Amino acid sequence: MGDEKITRAELDLLSTAISRIVSTEVLEKTIPDQLPLMGDLPDTNKSFCGKVSILFVDMRGSTKLPEKFNTEQLVKIYRGYIRTVVQAIRYSGGVVRDFMGDGVLAVFIDDEDGKSEDKAVHAARYITTTIDKFLNPVLDQKIKHRISCGIGIHTGDVSLSKVGMKGKEQDDEAENEFGIAWIGNSTNLACKFSGAVGGGAIFISPSTYAVLSDIEGKQKWEKIEISKGSNVLNGYIAKQYYLQLDEDIEPCVAENDSTTVSLVDELKAEYQRQLADIARKSEELGQKEQELKEKEQKLNTKALEVTRKENGNCTTERALQEHEYLFYCNVLGSGHCKSAYVEAMGDIFWEDYLQKAIEAGKKIGENEHEIKQKISYALVSIYVDLEMYDKAYDFLVEQATGYAWLNLSVVQNIVKHVGYCDRLKSALYTRLVKNDLTPEDRKDFEQIKDWLVFEYKKR
Repeated sequence: MGDEKITRAELDLLSTAISRIVSTEVLEKTIPDQLPLMGDLPDTNKSFCGKVSILFVDMRGSTKLPEKFNTEQLVKIYRGYIRTVVQAIRYSGGVVRDFMGDGVLAVFIDDEDGKSEDKAVHAARYITTTIDKFLNPVLDQKIKHRISCGIGIHTGDVSLSKVGMKGKEQDDEAENEFGIAWIGNSTNLACKFSGAVGGGAIFISPSTYAVLSDIEGKQKWEKIEISKGSNVLNGYIAKQYYLQLDEDIEPCVAENDSTTVSLVDELKAEYQRQLADIARKSEELGQKEQELKEKEQKLNTKALEVTRKENGNCTTERALQEHEYLFYCNVLGSGHCKSAYVEAMGDIFWEDYLQKAIEAGKKIGENEHEIKQKISYALVSIYVDLEMYDKAYDFLVEQATGYAWLNLSVVQNIVKHVGYCDRLKSALYTRLVKNDLTPEDRKDFEQIKDWLVFEYKKR
């Protein structure tokens, strides 16, 4: 194979194959009650389409195993793991369709034995049960190792088609190299779901959860959002969700396993990190100020230099205070028009950050009304999402008094809930007389004022 040239005959063969594939019509057929095998699929543009549930299971920490175990031990770990997973899938009504290193891809379809979603979830629970209660106790005793895996499930439409190449010209002994391509995002999402959770956890998509038959079992699942790279994955998660056994066996769970962090917890942690950074910088500034004061007492001859440094620190302190105030405002602004996020964080969280924004704003010379007006648009949205309409109305008045714009539908929603509008109407009249709005925003304010007058007359 030292020749660096591709022959004309090989290129002609490839060109003919590509032309045939691209120019031939794709014929679609519904997936039958039993998934087609490799031999059932022709080497043509014929594909099978339909709804399936895809399960992907992946071992955690597998890349570090060769550093800890010899070849004989690795063979026992991998074969024991794969054997356990395949049995769980088979006896739950699914079929394994691919092995990706230590990852296993399985497919479940609707048939007379049940829905694909129920079978896929049963398989996932079968896997976690048998790994923690049968495989791990043996591995722990024989090899001093326990394994864990993350499992992802997604239900959706897929197409499957035969891909590859038949044999090789002028070589009768060359084997056919065919495979089945699973076309659609279900496989990709199942893999992402699996990779997003810690060991021992099952992460299923909303499309899978929506049609699960076990109503009581649905209480075991926790709705969650997980940030994975640039993706935000929405679904439901269950941890150590075992199947029942004839005898009670204590689970043998892998230690120091990775944990699943929800998007809400991740955001809270990030906020705390930023606050800690501000506190650290403030503490450092305080220490520097103390050092300057001590030097001032000892070195009166350097009074001018000390004064200059102190002034510089005051500028730094002012910048930190402004940064702190902006940070709290940005936290509150992040809740604008994000109802699920607002509800997940809870009213105590938003009340706390509102108070912190007011305190930080006062440090840089802003009064409470100026602060509230600056963030009024966000607090109106947040309190509406929390169904705290009286507070939403208070900030609506602040918004009308000093913010750039108002939204008619938001005003109508809040006024109809609280049943009063006098303060808001007065703020609107004052603002229109002040005449500090753009022509477009003034038009919106006029429209809202007219609606309030009309609504007031009806009362």
